[in-house]
Amino acid sequence: MKRKSCLVFSACLAAAAPAFGNGFYVPVQAPEATARGNAWLATADSAAAVYYNPAGLTQLEQAEATVGAYAIMLGLEADLDSGATADGKDDFGVLPQIYAALPINDKLVAGFGLNTPFGLATDWGQNSQFRYLATETQLQLITAWFVLGYEVTDTFSVGGGFGVSRADLKLGQVINNTTTGGADVLTEFNGDDEDVNYILSARWEPAEQHAFGLVYRSKSEYTLEGDYNLVGVTKLPATCDFMTPSTLGFGYAYSPCKEWTFEANIEWVNWDELNTLNLNAGGTTTPISFNWESNFIYSVGATRYFDNGWNVSAGYNYIENSMPDSTFTPAVADANRHWLNAGVGRQYDSFRWNFAYQFAFSDNDVSGSPGGLADGEFKSRFHGLMLNGTWQF
Repeated sequence: MKRKSCLVFSACLAAAAPAFGNGFYVPVQAPEATARGNAWLATADSAAAVYYNPAGLTQLEQAEATVGAYAIMLGLEADLDSGATADGKDDFGVLPQIYAALPINDKLVAGFGLNTPFGLATDWGQNSQFRYLATETQLQLITAWFVLGYEVTDTFSVGGGFGVSRADLKLGQVINNTTTGGADVLTEFNGDDEDVNYILSARWEPAEQHAFGLVYRSKSEYTLEGDYNLVGVTKLPATCDFMTPSTLGFGYAYSPCKEWTFEANIEWVNWDELNTLNLNAGGTTTPISFNWESNFIYSVGATRYFDNGWNVSAGYNYIENSMPDSTFTPAVADANRHWLNAGVGRQYDSFRWNFAYQFAFSDNDVSGSPGGLADGEFKSRFHGLMLNGTWQF
């Protein structure tokens, strides 16, 4: 029983990375950036630069602290070639966004951040067509960032630091025992671990109208420790390898006048690093093959600034699918996904706020999934709201 359950569960783990549009990567981390389609690497002119581009912190002339949150509603549905249908439960999540920046001198700025750059949540229920592939999947990951930005010349700055992350992962599926005359068994893995990664960045502003940004974040590797629970049967101590990929982003911003900024970004997410992991439970080690593909995120947007402190933004993201049909499962339901973004903000004497709204959609026709069990059309419709407040000192 132990050997069979580990092998079946490994298939669930290999598929258990549903997300906000790019594996389980959450690229949007501040409303001033999100409203512009997340095209903000070259601008990076608030405390949120701690995450987006620490080199941009050198633009700040005074200390500031930001507190915000990202609320997202995830909706998934499937129409299978077999004629069956399934609806994922509408998952609602709230993710924190906290940043602070403190100029040390004319050239050096220190920054701190607390956010959730990776996360996931899908729940197809225990009675759906997909219960033997996945039921509930959750990744809760939070990262504390400690960075510095340094002005090398009047036009060029560099930044860098490290992030300390804690990951908590829950994976569930139902084991099919009906072929042997037994009852179905609900299984769950729960585990957690911590790791440290690093961030490096640069910002170049060769002229007042032009700026370029570059940022690299390294991968994190975890050995999640917890338990593997065959509900109502037994509970086994378990560990599982896990990782979050490295990313590399580049941005260009054009400001023809003080009222307008246009920006375009491209970001590479190295999902190729997610190769074979290992699940260890009950003395058995099971290799798990992901076979994901590295992908790109394309972002464009614009912001209009007004003399009375108001600003409005709009933008668009296109996120490539990281999972080929040959390894597709409904636990992931990744796809080529479109994001439409808009937002508004206002600056006061020593306080400002920013708000952003997102709508995302995808329609993915899957063919050639393992065993043909997930062949069909998968649709996603996501709504996101983001709000923060920033105090300047």
